Amino acid sequence: MNLTDTHAHLYWEDFKEDFDEVIKRAINAGITTIINVGVEVEKSKEALRQVQGKLANIPGLKVYSTIGIHPHESSTFSYDQIEQLEQIYLSDPKTVVAVGECGLDYYENNNYNDYKGHNVYNLKNKQKALFKAQINLAKKIKLPLIVHCRQAWDDTIEMTKDHFGIYHCYSGLPHTTNYILQTTNFLVSFAGNLTYPKNDYLREAAKLLPLERIVLETDCPFLPPQSKRGQRNEPANMLEIAQLVAELKGVSLDEVATQTTENVVRSFAL
Repeated sequence: MNLTDTHAHLYWEDFKEDFDEVIKRAINAGITTIINVGVEVEKSKEALRQVQGKLANIPGLKVYSTIGIHPHESSTFSYDQIEQLEQIYLSDPKTVVAVGECGLDYYENNNYNDYKGHNVYNLKNKQKALFKAQINLAKKIKLPLIVHCRQAWDDTIEMTKDHFGIYHCYSGLPHTTNYILQTTNFLVSFAGNLTYPKNDYLREAAKLLPLERIVLETDCPFLPPQSKRGQRNEPANMLEIAQLVAELKGVSLDEVATQTTENVVRSFAL
C-alpha cells in the first residue's frame, strides 16, 4: 500500500506522549508519506523542525512540511509574517512543499454581527488580505497551496482559480464541486468527515470527482473518522477514509492508494 496523508499536524500536544507509536501505526496502515502542515509562523517552524528531526530517516516513510497562516489568525496579520514564512521555506526548500494552511473561514462571521470583538466586514477583509499575501508568496516561490475554506467557496475559488494545490477537508455542495471541476486545477481532499452518516453530500462529491482529482488526509489530531469519533485522530486512521473512497468509486483500495498518491506527487513535485 502507498497512502499519502496530505494534511497532518503532528506537532500538536496530543501526540506528545505516544509519538513513536503513532508513527509505527501509520506505517503499518500503509501510510508512506505525510505532509506536516503549519498554521501560523511558529507552528510552521515547528512543523519543519519536526520533519528535520524526529521524523527524519524513518524507513518506509517520507515526510514534508508546509508554511502557512490559518485564517483564524487574520486579526493579527502583518506582512512581516509573510516574509518570515518565506525565510522558513528558504531554509530548506526541498522539505517545505506548499504554502498553507491558508484560506477563508466565514463560518462564525456568517452567524454574528460581531465576532470576538471584531467587526465582521473588517475581519473578512483581513482574511482576504492574509490569504492574498500567501497566494502571492506561493506564486513567487512556485509552490502549491493548501487551502482552508469554510462557507466561503465563492471568494475562495475566485482568489485561487489561477493557481493550483489542494482544497483541504472538502466541504462543498454539488454545485461547488462541479464549479471546481470546470474552473480550477485544484485537487480535492477528503478527510474523516467523509465517513460521517449525515454527510451524504460529501460522498456524492467523491462519486462525482475523477479519482485523478482526489487526495486524502486526516487533519489529525482533528476530525477522526466515524469509527473513532470522540477520539484523537492520527495518520493510521486514513485507511478508513481510503476504504470508503474505494467503495464509492467501485475500485480497489490499492488503486485509490496508488492514484491519490500519484496525484500529490504530480501536483507537489515530490
